[in-house]
Amino acid sequence: MKFITFLAICLLITSTSLASKEIESYPKETCQGIYKAIGTFLALADTEWKQGNSEKAMFYSTASANYATIYKTVCKR
Repeated sequence: MKFITFLAICLLITSTSLASKEIESYPKETCQGIYKAIGTFLALADTEWKQGNSEKAMFYSTASANYATIYKTVCKR
């Protein structure tokens, strides 16, 4: 649940920045947290996929992709 909340906050900040067309890079600590979350969600997706839980695997995979988009937008500059 902590990751979902973090993702929602990041998406809100990103969408607000995109609306104003002014995107500033996130602090290094925030970017590191986002990067770790990408890996966490990928590991969870892989675990769920191997257990045959394709719906959960898709959920975690999608969350990872969303975090990667945020990371690419506001961290890799």
